[in-house]
Amino acid sequence: MSLADNLAQAQQPRVVLVHGIHAREGTSHIRQLKPYFEAQGFRVLVFEYGFLSVLRARWANPRIARTLAAVVHRDDHLVCHSNGCTIAWLAMRDHAMKCVKLSLIAPALDDDETTPGATWTSVYHNACDHVVWFSRLLWRHAWGSMGRDGCTNVDGMRLGMHNIDVANHAGLPQICGHLEYFEPHILPRFAPWLVRRHLERV
Repeated sequence: MSLADNLAQAQQPRVVLVHGIHAREGTSHIRQLKPYFEAQGFRVLVFEYGFLSVLRARWANPRIARTLAAVVHRDDHLVCHSNGCTIAWLAMRDHAMKCVKLSLIAPALDDDETTPGATWTSVYHNACDHVVWFSRLLWRHAWGSMGRDGCTNVDGMRLGMHNIDVANHAGLPQICGHLEYFEPHILPRFAPWLVRRHLERV
């Protein structure tokens, strides 16, 4: 690769994609966003941490968060799904991770948490996401109902967190559930819309 190519690549924004649980290497739902970001000039890193069960996630997430914090740069974009959102939040809370823009898709995270490490955060949620609602019942666990209820913390709004109810948004297909964002009839409309949000100036 020539010096000019290296310089051009260095100027491209980078997005890091972080998947949820029950995803084996190379099979995550969020990996499907890769070509949409690449088409708009992003370099894409799919951050893989292997298959996790519900019980393993509780103990493994802090270690994975430490690894993610070492990978993400402050000028990166971050897109996370489900447990990936929890990992990103832990990386910000425990390791001062910072990024430019953060998208939380169906976040398995307590609805009153905030993301101070991101300049700008979009929270994609819908009332049909019963998976995250049930996860809030787990004792002493960061998982919660943000994927259903959005961010309910007023300070989060002040810190640049924006709720996007995907079941009732004029610019999006109606999305109802936890994994439906990646369904074949939904993704081709949802993914470009999400990417455009990352192209907007902060």
